[in-house]
Amino acid sequence: MVKYNLRIIDAIIILVYLFLAASISYIVSRRQKNKKDFILAGKKMHWFPVAISGVAAGFSAISMMGVPGFVMAYDMRYLPSLFTGILSIPVVFYFLIPFLYKLNIVSVYEYLEIRFSPKIRIFASALFILTKIGYLSMVILTPSIALSAVTGINLNLLIAIFGLITTIYTVAGGMEGVIWTELLQYFVIVGGVVALILFFIFSSVAGNVSEYWSVASEAGKTKMLDFSFDLKSLSIWALILNTTLMGVAAMCNDQTSIQRFFTAKSVKDAMKGYLFSIIFGTPIVLALYFIGAWMYGFFHSSHVLPAELTNKYDMVFPFFVAKYLPVGVAGIVLAGIFAAGMSTISDVQHSLTSLFMVDFYERFTSKSEKGKHYVKVSRFVSFFWGAMAIVGAFYVMNLGNSIIEVTGVLAGFLAAPLGGIYFLGILTKKANNIGVIIGGISGIVANVGAFLLNKHGIVEINFNWYAVFGITTTFTVGYLTSLIFSSATKISSLQACVMESK
Repeated sequence: MVKYNLRIIDAIIILVYLFLAASISYIVSRRQKNKKDFILAGKKMHWFPVAISGVAAGFSAISMMGVPGFVMAYDMRYLPSLFTGILSIPVVFYFLIPFLYKLNIVSVYEYLEIRFSPKIRIFASALFILTKIGYLSMVILTPSIALSAVTGINLNLLIAIFGLITTIYTVAGGMEGVIWTELLQYFVIVGGVVALILFFIFSSVAGNVSEYWSVASEAGKTKMLDFSFDLKSLSIWALILNTTLMGVAAMCNDQTSIQRFFTAKSVKDAMKGYLFSIIFGTPIVLALYFIGAWMYGFFHSSHVLPAELTNKYDMVFPFFVAKYLPVGVAGIVLAGIFAAGMSTISDVQHSLTSLFMVDFYERFTSKSEKGKHYVKVSRFVSFFWGAMAIVGAFYVMNLGNSIIEVTGVLAGFLAAPLGGIYFLGILTKKANNIGVIIGGISGIVANVGAFLLNKHGIVEINFNWYAVFGITTTFTVGYLTSLIFSSATKISSLQACVMESK
């Protein structure tokens, strides 16, 4: 395996970042006295840290390594996904966030109990937990791959170390610690991306982006639009449907996405936090697509990619950072990879803990006290999720051929049916318990079936279609089943829980 020794200055930069992140969590942990403090940061957060937190959590190491790797392996057809979901923004901004914030809930699945029943809430919450354990494993794996490529240290050992470090500071800091740490992580991520751009533009080693772009373009790596209707293609139609449906669904059913907005001190702060998270985040991801194209040109013109990295494009980014970036700059970029991974891990872990405590622990125990005891149990549960994710990280890459693909598969399997369940509750009055359960199971079966057909080469299906299949199957089957097994529902309850235009 190609490897390079981590230079002392680069290692110091990474250690300083880790120290600052741990310090923030420790300081915040001393202020936590009850459930509201640990899970919702006391509902006192300003829109700016909420917005930055949203960017840092969404911008994982999967993005930082996976996007350039995807461009090198395939092309830039995934880039339009940054803009194709624009149709979902007004729906989320004007309707969903105010609707959910005013319900004054902690778990996003509390809504499903109000709308349907406790069984539906538990069913949906369990599905979400299963989904995010897989995603959490992926996020732990990605920065571990980067450090393994740089140092040659055993990948499995790094998975365990990185997972434990992030789990410990997440356990300590609670939601407020997560948000303030993500503020630091955002600026570290931006620093890493800016350092890469400056290197490509001004460095004597690189410094020829126009040539690199031409080389990538001639190889078809800069292709952005595909208007074909073939299911196996990464077409613009797949992206429009996927990002629009999942853009709305994520804000309905993804505790990780919505919980930070519940911490805002007002509904206006929550709405501004959502809008500015998009504004602050989009340019960073956009830059990574161009970096991926430049890297392809870099390794297919003046420099040669080692043979052992051929067709292992997710590994090229850390190799490039370690071999070609100047001392100090490499440390900033590697710290950015760690920051991207840690921000997402801490956010997902905390959302899983919140769900378990609110949807399961409070329901099935007699513990009514919400003070120090609640915080202690929450920290234990958070540590448990971290341990589960570490174990999963050893196996998760078996689901696909690239970091981006595996992430898409994980999102489509269970998260998409959850979106369909939420749509049944918010958009229809006739949906009932039987319809929701049968619809949700049907969505999962449809996705698993599509995955197996694709995996065994029977039918080629692009991974972006899994989310579309999951949501539409769940909603359609759920609604039709509800009509067949219709039951009376209290109008007063529906009026409070079905989103309607007035």
